Amino acid sequence: MKRFVKYSLLTLFFALSTAVAAQSPVVLLKGISNRMIDQLERNKARLSHSGVVNGIVQRTLLPYVDLNRMSALVVGPNYWRSATAGQKSQFKREFTNMVISTYAAAISSYNGDRVLFYPLRGGYSGGTVQVRSVIVRRNGRRIPVSYSMFSIQGSWRVYDFSVENVSIVNSYRAQFSNVLSRSGMTGLIARLQRHNRKVR
Repeated sequence: MKRFVKYSLLTLFFALSTAVAAQSPVVLLKGISNRMIDQLERNKARLSHSGVVNGIVQRTLLPYVDLNRMSALVVGPNYWRSATAGQKSQFKREFTNMVISTYAAAISSYNGDRVLFYPLRGGYSGGTVQVRSVIVRRNGRRIPVSYSMFSIQGSWRVYDFSVENVSIVNSYRAQFSNVLSRSGMTGLIARLQRHNRKVR
């Protein structure tokens, strides 16, 4: 799971830093990937500083991930519907902090990887797409990664991504399900708070 998150989040960071209305999601991700890799190369010496990397994630990445939708998906529809507005707000805040720290760890391990994108299958007129890509490691290993995206008000947002056909939303949901069944949203929020305190 740790390796899965590392590869998927690193690739997602490569792919996202801005959004252009009505642009093909593949063209968008490809151009952003190239710009982000250039930025990471230029700042290699600073990637070990968590504050620097966390700031990059907060400013550059998070605006283009739909954390509301992702939060609802990782908790599951039943628990999300029954949660209070306060619990939803708390969970989203802690989940966002967890995503930031995980992304920051992935970015700090960047080591000259390349990301290649495949042509989109079936167009994107329906408002939702799956964009396929592959990470090419320096040792030649190829790791397939796909992104689930949807269009909202002309801009594309990511709400899930998969590495080697394993969904990160499903992986988080599996991690959270036992906690939810034992102690509900309150217990899950407390667990995320403890996790986030440890990684600060």
